[in-house]
Amino acid sequence: MRMHGTLNSTTFRNNTAPRGLFIFGSADQPARPGDLPPYHAHGRAALANALDEGLMADEVAQILDGREIVDAFPVWRGETPSAYAARAVAEMFVAYLQ
Repeated sequence: MRMHGTLNSTTFRNNTAPRGLFIFGSADQPARPGDLPPYHAHGRAALANALDEGLMADEVAQILDGREIVDAFPVWRGETPSAYAARAVAEMFVAYLQ
């Protein structure tokens, strides 16, 4: 099932949340019209998990420092979105505490 490639808000009805965290791009892999970027589901799962675990949207933005989630915490080969989300959020908490 395909979903929209961009989101207006990273959290439901939160106008203060950072925007554009899921805009992925690579010069190596030109996107075809209608295709979602690579690891789109992984990034969505990680952000949702981070917010569910108690990180605020501004804290996530501070941790990412302008990077995409999958760039800051790369996806391992064969890693499912749920496994990636758990690992990425754990690494976000470590980065937040440093």
